Amino acid sequence: MATKALSVADVMTTDPVVLDSGATLEVADLVLRSTFIKGIPVVDGQGRLVGTISHAHLAAHRFAEIDRVRPETGIH
Repeated sequence: MATKALSVADVMTTDPVVLDSGATLEVADLVLRSTFIKGIPVVDGQGRLVGTISHAHLAAHRFAEIDRVRPETGIH
């Protein structure tokens, strides 16, 4: 007997944690750290997906800020 291949719908999260696109980076960081989620969908005011945010995005932003404030660090 052949087994049915699982689909994404069979294993996906049906009630995911999402962030509003107006949320601050501090809120995103808090949610990422407190939920142990690697990436969070970002939605607009109508609940439509507009992107995702992850630890990598936040880290890239922090390093860009350091480079702007202290260009002698040489971080690129």
